[in-house]
Amino acid sequence: MTTWSSVKDVYGPATEVPDLLATAEADGDESATWQDLWSRLCHQGTVAEASYAALPLLLEMARRHPGGAYMAPLHLASGIVASTDGPRDRADVRRDNAETIAALGAIAVENLANAESDADFVYGLQFVAAFEDLGPWQRELESLVDGELQGECPECGEYLRLALDESFILTSGEDDSCQPTTVEPASNAGDPVEQRLLDLAGSHGRPTVTEQLRHVFGRATCPCCGHGFEVPAFLD
Repeated sequence: MTTWSSVKDVYGPATEVPDLLATAEADGDESATWQDLWSRLCHQGTVAEASYAALPLLLEMARRHPGGAYMAPLHLASGIVASTDGPRDRADVRRDNAETIAALGAIAVENLANAESDADFVYGLQFVAAFEDLGPWQRELESLVDGELQGECPECGEYLRLALDESFILTSGEDDSCQPTTVEPASNAGDPVEQRLLDLAGSHGRPTVTEQLRHVFGRATCPCCGHGFEVPAFLD
């Protein structure tokens, strides 16, 4: 049992966290209390010891929650698990919370079938990516909803923007003189992480999401220096 006064959230002693979680659950996914919890437990990607302690409580909340693809407890838990800015090594966090994370992942996968839109499906897929530790996509998949993936050319460092509409063009975010290029979609995912995501999108009948994934797993040419690279490389 966690002694909340002895652990810290992002701002200090985490004494209020259990009550905030109870209030958020009672008020539902749209509760403003979730924003307070995000600030304390996963503030702009930064987590604290209280964040890890909250994972079992978030799991129990998810188990009691109606099964939509988007679920506030899963969202927060996935943000905590996917964080690269915390007081402990990520591998240690996953090892010490392996059963909880696996159970969260099982709920996330099951809930994909309940997505009412492509946007809901993408958020749910990012939850799965976090709990299954699927590389940068546990933090970047929501870019598919935003319609744009941002990164830097691994060769020249130029800030680049990949449009995730039907054009799939890659442009410089800073230099208008660079001529846009078109991303070549991946025909087959050689990477097991990428294949897992493609399989989930395909098996749930999400052709638009599948096409977006094929492009973010594809090959690009920098519009400024002409260097060719795999799209995931510009996220590193």
